[in-house]
Amino acid sequence: MISTVPRAVEHGGTVVGAVVLLVFGLTQGREIQRITVDFLVVTVQVIFLEALSAMAVFTCFVAITGLLLAREVWSSRDAIESVIDGPRLTAIVPVYRDHVVMAESVESLCESAYENLEIVVVAEPNDGPTLDRARELAAERDRVTCLVNGEPGSKAGAINYAVRERDAEYIAVFDADERITPEFLPRAMGALLDGTDVFQGRRIPRPTGPVETVAYCERVVFHASYKLVELFDFTNCRSSSTVLTREAFERVGGYDDMLTEDLDFAHACYREGLTVRQARQCTNTMEAPHTLADLWGQRKRWRVGQIEVLHATVGDLLRGEIDRRGLVSIGRMCSSLFGSLFTLALTSKLLLLLVLDVESAFLLPFTALVATIGLVAWRDTRDGRIDGLSWTVVLAPLLYPAFGILTLKSLLEYGLSWDGAWYRVEKTGS
Repeated sequence: MISTVPRAVEHGGTVVGAVVLLVFGLTQGREIQRITVDFLVVTVQVIFLEALSAMAVFTCFVAITGLLLAREVWSSRDAIESVIDGPRLTAIVPVYRDHVVMAESVESLCESAYENLEIVVVAEPNDGPTLDRARELAAERDRVTCLVNGEPGSKAGAINYAVRERDAEYIAVFDADERITPEFLPRAMGALLDGTDVFQGRRIPRPTGPVETVAYCERVVFHASYKLVELFDFTNCRSSSTVLTREAFERVGGYDDMLTEDLDFAHACYREGLTVRQARQCTNTMEAPHTLADLWGQRKRWRVGQIEVLHATVGDLLRGEIDRRGLVSIGRMCSSLFGSLFTLALTSKLLLLLVLDVESAFLLPFTALVATIGLVAWRDTRDGRIDGLSWTVVLAPLLYPAFGILTLKSLLEYGLSWDGAWYRVEKTGS
């Protein structure tokens, strides 16, 4: 049982830290900046608040990354060759307490257009309902096999065990609640057979209600932010909607048993110099959290996991096991964390401008953000991935200060009270 003292310090530290960042942003935002331009007969000096320039930079960031994301989502899938029949491909679905939802991934994979496919469901030995359901699906479908995890206790262990038990040279990994489109695996295999080490599709929450729409918008915001680091040759790859070669899997040593094994895997692939093809026009869906508590708990778990990966990577640096790509990997994680904290300072700058009746400081980034979400959702609706969005899409700007508070709390929790446990979202099959 975790002591109440670290918890109290953690909660108090989150409040104090948020206030400090807001005050810092307000103080910095009130600073006067000057730009002087000399012409032949006259000198023009423009005077403005630092808050105005900060919001201008932020607006440009939202607009540019949003356009890059929309461009990728709307790009043609025909740019990736589709291979219907080829080498044996093993699709791995690790499951734990997923008996209600696991048919989503298994049945959609059974409808895949890729012919030489086997589907391996890896269940935990102590999870009777899920194990029974996995065996039922295996009995009903020729493509499906049920394995009992020989490394019980983690998703990483389940994936690694399945890879060792099968001999396929090509591996795909999916979550139990994913709904995979029939053309996804043929596109992925086309990319791998063309020389790519890892193929990463896009996975989005199904926005079936107000909270689920917020989860969808949050993914759009994050996918857009990824576009910036991808300009510097860092591509995220995960442990869902992911297809890779066995050689790539073995080069990075598989998945490590961590809170966010997928983020750790992405950085391991980058440090190893693997070729990762990101294809966000190839989209699968997953079940979204249905309550704000689940949404917060899941995102905090991911953030704490990122800090855990950063901690481990810094340890490798101190032991002299990190090269130039490793330093970039650390920089990528630090920029994500500090960027989120910066949004709290940015929030107070925005409030300052609103008090001064500079409404455009809010309207411009709000318009850019909602336009990005609208363009992406339009494509997803047109493709039949989603049925539309709830009114809560207008709350999307609140995601930025929420990221800051979430990051601050995750840093304190990791340092003070985290005991290795992880938050599990309730899945209902909707």
